[in-house]
Amino acid sequence: MATELELRLEGEDANEDSLEDLIDWLERANIDGLEGIKRKELPPTKGDMGFFTDPNTIMTMISTGIAVVQVMAAILQWQKNKKVTVTPKITDSDKEMVELNSQIQVILDKMKFHK
Repeated sequence: MATELELRLEGEDANEDSLEDLIDWLERANIDGLEGIKRKELPPTKGDMGFFTDPNTIMTMISTGIAVVQVMAAILQWQKNKKVTVTPKITDSDKEMVELNSQIQVILDKMKFHK
């Protein structure tokens, strides 16, 4: 059972290049329990021909609480020389995981990754 963790970049260095760099960084970290990383898709608006990606947000699929901690540690290392804030948010609300996810979200709120 996986939990979806949304990571949103904000700040002076929050751009598509930084987002791609963070994706690459997390993929190279070989975190056990990190099942996937993708750009957040935005729904089409009137007149659009399809989906667009959010230039500041990625979605990660994580299967263990330990993986959440490892993702947080990897983000802290990645941020060292960047003027960017990473806001993590649990977005998946599987019925069996609701309470655990809300507890994890409280921790993530307290540990908001910023420089």
